Amino acid sequence: MSKEYLPQFYVMLERQVGIALDDTKQYLLESRLMPVATQNGYPDVYALIKVLTQTPVGPLHWKAFEALTTNETSFFRDKHVFEALRKKILPELIENRKKDRTLRIWSSACSAGQEAYSLAMMLREDFLQLNDWTIYIQATDISESILEKAKSGVYSSMEAHRGLDTHYLHKYFEHIEKGAYQIKPAIRQMVNFSHHNLVGDWPFYPKFDLIMLRNVLIYFKQDVKDKVLSKMQQQLNGSDSILILGAAESIYHNDLYKLITLDKISYYKPNTIVKV
Repeated sequence: MSKEYLPQFYVMLERQVGIALDDTKQYLLESRLMPVATQNGYPDVYALIKVLTQTPVGPLHWKAFEALTTNETSFFRDKHVFEALRKKILPELIENRKKDRTLRIWSSACSAGQEAYSLAMMLREDFLQLNDWTIYIQATDISESILEKAKSGVYSSMEAHRGLDTHYLHKYFEHIEKGAYQIKPAIRQMVNFSHHNLVGDWPFYPKFDLIMLRNVLIYFKQDVKDKVLSKMQQQLNGSDSILILGAAESIYHNDLYKLITLDKISYYKPNTIVKV
């Protein structure tokens, strides 16, 4: 069980997906990669890692990379964020966009889609004035398998009940087989899901009025964070557009953004950006 290839694997992992690991996280490697090793005929995680470091990046590598990403999420995760969206952030954006009657939102690192669908339900529920607007919700993730789940809109009973009150569950979901729930088509159709690697090449996106980039940067080193944040700033649609990070994340002294503080959350607006 040789561990000599671990340093090479850490470098490969960070280069390909931005995740920074070291020997203090070997328990994570072993727990997340053991199923990948077993399914592909390797006796242990370290035999798998040896092969990964000695072969060109291919499907097996991406199975390992995806296994090391974190997909922990829930509907309306962090209630204070969604309350701020409902009471202040979205009303201000809607007021500022009433001439164009278009609102664009990006849920980045969307995991199984709960954040994007929460936003869609909120817009339907609380902002009836948007019924004749163009609403564009883009949701992206690095994991192809988790995106397939997100597109289906199917969640187990436990997943569906995490963060959802009975009103939302009854109004926007259908109870299907084996106790699972599926989001109704009207909500699913509001969200466009696609693959995106934050540290890879970026496809062409429109400018966004609101970007949710929560609980992602905590896995990146500072230089990688700065590169991602620079690209994100270029995707914001003017000086009044919004970037929201996770509760434990901060931009620190990044001149591209200015910090806006509310009672229970903070968020960011871009500096020196021209609206197009």
